Amino acid sequence: MIQNLTGNRGLWETLLMTASYIPEIYKDFTKAAEWLGRRHSISTVFNDLLTMGICSFHETNIMSRLTQKDEANEALYMETIKRYDREELNQFAKMISMVKLNAYQAPYSDMLGQYFTEHITRGHNGQYFTPDAICQLMAQMQGEKESITGKRVADPSCGSSRLLLEFARNNPDNTFYGADNANTCAKMSAINFFINGLKGEVVWMNTLSMEWYGGWHINRYPRIGIIPIEKEQSAMWWEPKKTPEPPEDIKSYARPDGQQLMLF
Repeated sequence: MIQNLTGNRGLWETLLMTASYIPEIYKDFTKAAEWLGRRHSISTVFNDLLTMGICSFHETNIMSRLTQKDEANEALYMETIKRYDREELNQFAKMISMVKLNAYQAPYSDMLGQYFTEHITRGHNGQYFTPDAICQLMAQMQGEKESITGKRVADPSCGSSRLLLEFARNNPDNTFYGADNANTCAKMSAINFFINGLKGEVVWMNTLSMEWYGGWHINRYPRIGIIPIEKEQSAMWWEPKKTPEPPEDIKSYARPDGQQLMLF
């Protein structure tokens, strides 16, 4: 199919711009991850890559041009890298560069989510993200391109934020919010927000029970970068209401023999 499209430059460029990844970059990324996976668990490698990326893209590092440090961020980074040697850390640096390059060549794409579902979860535990075509359809159904501005757009179970990325492709001038109960998914979303220029918030929490585990503000105007937040700083978290206690005479409604009543 690719060979048949190479003569139509406009269509070929459109397919590249809406793909989850650039094949050549994805191949090199996968090769580097597999090399590291021979020495460490592949899921640990991927999760540590995300942590290193978030630490590297910390707001203090970017806004100060590395002349200042956030102590908590530095401590997390050093704790994460201590299990790897210099050669391995060089591979991590290359992988982070590949993620950035992929986003540059295919804006609003999701190479991290693609790798995660293909090589780590393999669709288990419900972690198989919405296909690109469905994401594009759902985003286009919201309205014409650049017709929605100044709104708050949220996904309470965002995965790697593939749906939010597709919405941002057509309507980038909004504030985006993503939440997920899985730590790895939340970290993928934070990096995807940053490298694609989305401003907003990503939180790691249970959106049903409001259990909070962590979160980040990303590209908060006029600053750029990722910075951790507490739940009180989040726009997605709120104090859950307590379930009222049942009335004292609730037992009077039950049958004395404990059998369930019939509706008909």
